[in-house]
Amino acid sequence: MINIAFASTGYGPLWAPAVSSWLRVVGYTARTYAIEHIGKIGGAGVSDRTYTHAAENRLVREMLNDLTFTHIFMTESDMILPHDAITKLVALDKDMASGVYFLRSNEQATAGQPCLFKRSSLTPEERKLPNAEYLHAPVHLFPTDAPFRIDCAGLGCILIKREVFTRVKEPWFDLKADGYGSDMYFAKWAAEAGVELWADPSVMCGQIDYYETTVEDWKWRLENDPSFVGRGFIIGTANPKAI
Repeated sequence: MINIAFASTGYGPLWAPAVSSWLRVVGYTARTYAIEHIGKIGGAGVSDRTYTHAAENRLVREMLNDLTFTHIFMTESDMILPHDAITKLVALDKDMASGVYFLRSNEQATAGQPCLFKRSSLTPEERKLPNAEYLHAPVHLFPTDAPFRIDCAGLGCILIKREVFTRVKEPWFDLKADGYGSDMYFAKWAAEAGVELWADPSVMCGQIDYYETTVEDWKWRLENDPSFVGRGFIIGTANPKAI
């Protein structure tokens, strides 16, 4: 039976629209699995006033301490999730499965960057840079009609199977990769362990500040910023300008 731990890391106030979307996700998932008798949301953990990498590690350890949990779903305090995010990601049946969201900005001209990244191909000079092994380049174009492989998708809407944390060394999340964040630190070591990460473009999320950033901002950038695609990766194609 599937048993999912719902986890969110935060440091400060929670956005009411985000929390409302989480409650819809939990309610829809629990109701769906209760009807179909295939699983449940077995618990929820939300951190506050704790550095995110420390909270991420603690929430994972708490999940692992309960041997009945099969997955952990992780989100963040500024994420607005579609109601069926978890059920769709479970259906992919991958080591790790992520929704797609777009980095927030209060200005449309700088909004719409997908939180999707590919490992960069480094030159000998770039390999000498501090923490270069954690460097990932942004993806700007991706399939919108089918799931696809990715190297890093952040931790805003991600479902991870329990066994991933036995394959990736602890601490799973850290800030040792100065400038790249705990998500890229984890992505690097997960890839080293042979863990696959997939993104499902049917799980489109919003990210909120004083302005909610959505797929519509991405579409606007594609139509109005000719240099946008040229600065990033396209899935399956490395663009040297992105490094």
